[in-house]
Amino acid sequence: MVIANIIVSLLSIFSIVLLSITFFIPVESELYKLIGYFDFLLCIVFLCDFFSQLFVAKSKWKYFYTVGWLDLLSSIPIIYQFRFIRVFRIFRVLRIIKSIKLLIIFIKKNKATSLYGFIVFSAFITLVLCTTAVLYIEKDVGNIKTAEDALWWSFVTITTVGYGDLYPVTNIGKVLAAILIFCGIASFGAVISFVNRLASSFRD
Repeated sequence: MVIANIIVSLLSIFSIVLLSITFFIPVESELYKLIGYFDFLLCIVFLCDFFSQLFVAKSKWKYFYTVGWLDLLSSIPIIYQFRFIRVFRIFRVLRIIKSIKLLIIFIKKNKATSLYGFIVFSAFITLVLCTTAVLYIEKDVGNIKTAEDALWWSFVTITTVGYGDLYPVTNIGKVLAAILIFCGIASFGAVISFVNRLASSFRD
């Protein structure tokens, strides 16, 4: 549960960075639309985290009236103005860092879980950065011109399907594609390993 809290807190920091970037991007641009799609996905993650925290809380009303209502407001996609409330989620990881010794002990005892969490976080960040960068670089020279094109390209690339309907034409774009392919292979390998561990634990 500690690892999950840290991941959500790191994603909260990342989402604040994404939202800050939108202030410097024209609203009608494809980059703005792409960031909006990723932000919507993050909202779903945060909303799931809110219900998870509410479910495990010993006193559900206490959780809701202290930080829960902030988590809920910052997780609803349609309430764009409240999304900077996510900064309060960062205090969770700060509380965990204060108990750094306990965190180190937890990571040592749960090395596999910690590694899976790190891979999931790294894969998502890589996906967002590569997709955004490819759209920015390729939109005027290649066939990846819209936010939807970039999302479809990144999906088929990270899953190593590679339909070939959309592809980068610049050298930087090709390097980003290679990074995304490697990220996909590593991520799916980690998922398979995690599923096998779960299956083994159930059999035992």
